[in-house]
Amino acid sequence: MIRRATTLTAVLLTLTLVTACDGTASSSEAQPSASGVAPATTSEPAPEVDLGQIPSWTGPFTGTIATAEGINPPTNTWIAPAVFAPEDRPVFTGVLSARLAADTVTLGLPRVTTTEKVVMGAHPDDLPLELEADGYTLTSRGAVSATFGYSSQGEPVGDLVLAEGWPYASYRATTDQQVGLPAGVRAEGGDLVIEVGGTNYRLVGDGEVEGDQLSLGAGQTLVVYAEPEDAGPEALEVLRAGAVPLVGSELVADVDGDGDEVSTTLRYLTEGGVPTVMAVAPAKEWSGAEGLEASYATVLGDAPLVTGTEVMMTAPVQEPVTELDLSGLTGKERDTVEVLLEEDVESLAFASPDSYHGGKELQRAANLYLLARQLERTDLAATVQEGMVEQLDLWFDPMGCAQGAERCFRYDAHLGGMVGEAPAYGSDEFNDHHFHYGHLLYAAGVLAEDDQELAARWAPVADLVALDYGAPTASAQFPQHRAFDAWRGHSFASGTAPFADGNNQESSSEAVNGYAGLLLWARARGDEEMVSHASWLLSNETESTLTYWLDPELDPAFGRPIVSLNWQGKRDFATFFSAEPSAVTGIQLIPMNPTQLDYLARRAEAVQELVAMAGEPSPEAPLSDYVLMASAVTDPEGAAALVDVFDAGTVDNGTSISYLTALVLSR
Repeated sequence: MIRRATTLTAVLLTLTLVTACDGTASSSEAQPSASGVAPATTSEPAPEVDLGQIPSWTGPFTGTIATAEGINPPTNTWIAPAVFAPEDRPVFTGVLSARLAADTVTLGLPRVTTTEKVVMGAHPDDLPLELEADGYTLTSRGAVSATFGYSSQGEPVGDLVLAEGWPYASYRATTDQQVGLPAGVRAEGGDLVIEVGGTNYRLVGDGEVEGDQLSLGAGQTLVVYAEPEDAGPEALEVLRAGAVPLVGSELVADVDGDGDEVSTTLRYLTEGGVPTVMAVAPAKEWSGAEGLEASYATVLGDAPLVTGTEVMMTAPVQEPVTELDLSGLTGKERDTVEVLLEEDVESLAFASPDSYHGGKELQRAANLYLLARQLERTDLAATVQEGMVEQLDLWFDPMGCAQGAERCFRYDAHLGGMVGEAPAYGSDEFNDHHFHYGHLLYAAGVLAEDDQELAARWAPVADLVALDYGAPTASAQFPQHRAFDAWRGHSFASGTAPFADGNNQESSSEAVNGYAGLLLWARARGDEEMVSHASWLLSNETESTLTYWLDPELDPAFGRPIVSLNWQGKRDFATFFSAEPSAVTGIQLIPMNPTQLDYLARRAEAVQELVAMAGEPSPEAPLSDYVLMASAVTDPEGAAALVDVFDAGTVDNGTSISYLTALVLSR
């Protein structure tokens, strides 16, 4: 309770701080075991991963990294904007947003508006709290939480805790201090409240207020939240009772024994285990908590509120599918595909040296290899396999970069991960790793499935590439599942997220493909822990792709059936490279592997809408070949009639005319 003109002695339950950390010497991050169950928190140091002969270097990123000693830089995360661009970019928890500066934290509840092609939920600088500090660093991370330590002249001042899906922000003073409050704060029922732009904020905690200053003693706390517009008196009472300090968060990731669904349990560690309030990501199936009659409007939709200390979300299991079903092809159709396959194999080339286009070419070849095997053309399969092995031997040579090779990997000791040489689209600043490396591991997994000699030969590098973006547990060298966001259920593609709207992801299909590739490689290696984790990642990413990209619930004002670019603070019908409708749609379809056919069929009506929006497939329209393949899901006859529009020279380098034709005719 905050009081004016009186001294308040706080009675607190004191616990050992159990904020979960990522890759530090005192890591207590709860990680899934091989069975997917998180162990109890521990103070054991993060394990070391042997990098073998991989050369280390320092990449091109030279900006500030606001992390405490021993904390791995949190690339591709919701907190990246505050860590890599301190005092500039806000972070979004899914409910509140926060702009961190050296001596201030400014909180706000984004106000969602929808216009044609954009859903906007920008950070509002509503509630500035002035601190007696001159800097901050990320001092620990949990599964969905982050602690930022504020300091003055190098001495600790206080700890700010934010968490995804937690509608509060908490601050604990480590010294006696004054916190500056904004004008307009008033006392109400033992708390402080302020109304800004129609939003009512409540400040709960310890201390004494005089004028516009809140006095906090060492160990005292302040918890801030915004009251939802649709909350009644009962929900507001529960929300107020849940305004307790948070000290960390844990994740339990599991794949059920029957293989029907995966689950994600998020535990919010409060002082004393006191129940709090949590917001569930919109449109998620949830259980394990008590629902409230209240929600927050977010860019993803309404986030329902629940009470307790943990909540579980579920998603259907998605299996990786590598082969098309060619059983329905007529003899003539098989002959057509075989002729095209012969031409594609004859012209097979690996012209792109970078980790993205080179990876796409290898996955394209993997599809040719599988197609040749299905058509019982062992001669063609052998030719493709030979070319793929030659390329993958280059990419997975531990000493390749040390010897000046162009297709190889190094370890970036500055940002903490594997970087392919040559990079593309900012991959050397950790953009899109799950896209790029997913293509490579997909190709490697296909070939190594039946060839353990290849699996063993490539493992010294390929295993590290897998850990780079899909590690089941954190280590001193790699974070746990670098890009995947457990609260949202999907990945983020930007490494340092230098944007005012938070982190983002554009190509949902390549994210799915990335985890399909991870799972194929894990199975080829016989790595059961990675198999379980990759299955969890693939299943969640697939469900979120359908829910937030391809078949979203949107305000009619948006005027489009899909979202092509999801940020933390907005949603776009746009791409980074083209405004053409075929590109907006096609970037959600690359590389059209058979797994995608499987999940697209689950939302056939949505597929019809996105295909119609993209316009009739044409070689002149960017990524239109992928649109044609998607159209075969719901209109196979119409797609078959347009197959001849494309030829080997007009398809994207991630596919081939024989694969495109086989896919369409197989429907």
